[in-house]
Amino acid sequence: MLKKILAVSLAGILALGLTACGNSEKAGETGKEKLVVWSMGADEQKKATEEMMAAFEKAHPEIEVEHSVIPTSDHVWDQKMTAALSAGTGPDVMMMSPDYYGLYSKYFVDLNPYVEKDGIDLDSVITEGMAEPYYRPDGKLEAMPLYQNCFVLAYNKDMFDSVGVEYPADDWTWDDVAMAAKQFVGGEGADAVYGIVNHWVDPNLAVIAKGGRAYSEDLKTCEINSDAVKAGLMLFGDLVHSKAMPDDAAAKGLPKEQLFVSGHAAMYTLGGFETKLIADEIGDNFNWDVAVMPKAPDGGKNNLLYAGGYAMLETSKNKDAAWTFLKEASFGNEDMGKAVAAFGMPSNKKVAESFYKEIKNGPIDNSKYLEGLSAAKLNIWGGALSAPGDVWTQIWQSVTIDGKTADEAMEEYYPALEKAFNEAMNK
Repeated sequence: MLKKILAVSLAGILALGLTACGNSEKAGETGKEKLVVWSMGADEQKKATEEMMAAFEKAHPEIEVEHSVIPTSDHVWDQKMTAALSAGTGPDVMMMSPDYYGLYSKYFVDLNPYVEKDGIDLDSVITEGMAEPYYRPDGKLEAMPLYQNCFVLAYNKDMFDSVGVEYPADDWTWDDVAMAAKQFVGGEGADAVYGIVNHWVDPNLAVIAKGGRAYSEDLKTCEINSDAVKAGLMLFGDLVHSKAMPDDAAAKGLPKEQLFVSGHAAMYTLGGFETKLIADEIGDNFNWDVAVMPKAPDGGKNNLLYAGGYAMLETSKNKDAAWTFLKEASFGNEDMGKAVAAFGMPSNKKVAESFYKEIKNGPIDNSKYLEGLSAAKLNIWGGALSAPGDVWTQIWQSVTIDGKTADEAMEEYYPALEKAFNEAMNK
């Protein structure tokens, strides 16, 4: 889900009138089952989610759906979600992400009994690997998957040809990217040219670029203050200070993706959720292609995974309708799966392995995303870890904006990050 999202004020969201009507069993005079669903997202994801919901309503006219799409920017989603869960006034079905690491699992129905009752073999109907993140350590299945997204490295072939630099290869590391990016630097102000765009995902990529990780796999130990993570920070800091990557001030002068689309940047970290948008904007302006994300030096995780699914709330009074929706969205309705394919790889296995794989956006198809998922790390600072993630942003800015070394930034901010991490993990 994705993170390139327009901010919407909380007051605007409240005006939508998202209330506890998900607890009503019937929809007024119609006699239909009433189902209230909250989804997260904006832009292309919002549009596609609404198309998905229209497909469900067409297939199930006996269910009246009240659907709201809430943005995640500026913590609007988190504020709305946590308030509703605490008050017991949430919808019947709520979108969630496995990067909450079970923080809100107590509010969600265990779906194992539903799966077992219907005799569903999830491995045969859900895209490989997508169901696992929704199982808690105790075996509870807290949600059904909907989509996953990762990144590829897009590049302007015409710009590479003009300076005589070889195209990015699938065995490139971030050192190779940095070396190539510096060959494109030139111009000033509105005429400035960069090697690579400053993308919102870069702070997270800095963690893994040199083989580092933010915390242990069991989430018990914060490991951000390592030499590998510091090396990743310094690599991105050098990209900015050498002007191979725009700083925040330069990036604000033109929307970040527009630097690539307009030919002012040679490379762009392209998320699966924005591929169609970028391809449509480029059109026939220049020749371009994509490579898999740069390799980590130790052969470890080199990509980032953003995922979403739907959970049934314990407070839902329409659990049968809710379960019908969860099944259809996750694997049972091909039209819903095709709508999801507009912003990510769908959990519907049949759709993912056929329709999604063959989608063409400009010169590329989705095969590189499929390849990238195998080495993707779940969103590092998402959901439950947003507070330590905010401190990480301060560390990132200290290096890329203030010009401090990674050691200096860690010395100043690491204690606060470690404290926030331990609090998030309830230590």
